[in-house]
Amino acid sequence: MATHRESRTIALARERLFEVVADVERYPEFVPLVQEAKIVRREDEAYETEQSLALGLLLHRFRTRTELDRPQRITVSSSDRSFGHFDIRWTFTPMGDDRCQVDFALDCQTRSLLLMPVIQLLVLPMAAGMVSAFESRAHALARKGDASGTATG
Repeated sequence: MATHRESRTIALARERLFEVVADVERYPEFVPLVQEAKIVRREDEAYETEQSLALGLLLHRFRTRTELDRPQRITVSSSDRSFGHFDIRWTFTPMGDDRCQVDFALDCQTRSLLLMPVIQLLVLPMAAGMVSAFESRAHALARKGDASGTATG
C-alpha cells in the first residue's frame, strides 16, 4: 500500500485553497503526472472524474468520485478495478489572518503487479509534492486576482 500524509499551514484563505483542489479539470496544468482530468458526471456536491496519469511509458486511466464539504473537506475515492483501495482526503482548517491548516492524506493500493513498482517510484514522490503544487497554484491565481481557480493564461 502507498501512503502519504502531510500537514501544513499555508498563508491563504481556506476557501481559495478549497476551490483550487476542487477544480479537478485544471490539474493537468500544474499537477505532475496528470495528463487528463475530465468530469463525466455531476451531482450536488460530488462528481465523478475520468483521469489519466503518465506513468513512464504507461498511460493509466481510471475513475474517481469526489465529494465536497465546502470549504472544510474534499474526499476522493475510486472503485476502479485497478485499485484494491484508493482514498485521498483534504481537510482545510481556518487559522485566521487568511491562513489555513491543510491536511492531506493519500492511501492507495493497486491490484496490478505491473503498477506496484510504478506507484512506488512515481506516484509517491508526486504525492509528496502535492500540497506544494496546490499551494503554488493558489498563490499564482491570487496574484492574478482570480479566487475561483478558473483563470486562463
